[in-house]
Amino acid sequence: MIELIEKCAQEDRYDFVRDILIRYKNVKKIYAYKIESYWNSIASVEAYYETNMDFLKPEVRRHFLQEYPDVYSKVQDLPPAKYNAGSNVKNSLVASGCIINGTVENSVLFKKVFVGNNCVIKNSIILNDVYLGDNTYIENCIVESRDTIRANSRYVGEEGVKVVIEKNERYIM
Repeated sequence: MIELIEKCAQEDRYDFVRDILIRYKNVKKIYAYKIESYWNSIASVEAYYETNMDFLKPEVRRHFLQEYPDVYSKVQDLPPAKYNAGSNVKNSLVASGCIINGTVENSVLFKKVFVGNNCVIKNSIILNDVYLGDNTYIENCIVESRDTIRANSRYVGEEGVKVVIEKNERYIM
């Protein structure tokens, strides 16, 4: 398997299903198990977005958190999420270390996200350690880790998912 992965990487091929499983199915002995439960191939930005959004569905959360709770990740000793007065959160997953001052709907917020006053976040994924300044509007976006989104910014993925990467002065050395 490692040999096939390395060969594909040298050829600039990165889709596991298409470039390895399908391409070598008649050359190598490839075995698999049929999965009857949730599974998704994350081979594009859109697939990454959809898979994260799937976790907002109760049946997907129930599967991973109750039926098969043996999913482990790195644990950081962070305070619980803080919802300040005036915040409004609906159908969202908010990780530890977040501070929410605005509105968050149908979104996934990773660890240590700060949502400023009067911010609106809809249908988006905000990755680790992001600072969203006051009056920011984010919809249908993935905001890259360790970003600072300046106050009064507006990002909307109008024709699909928009990936937001801001120049980040907090981390320039």
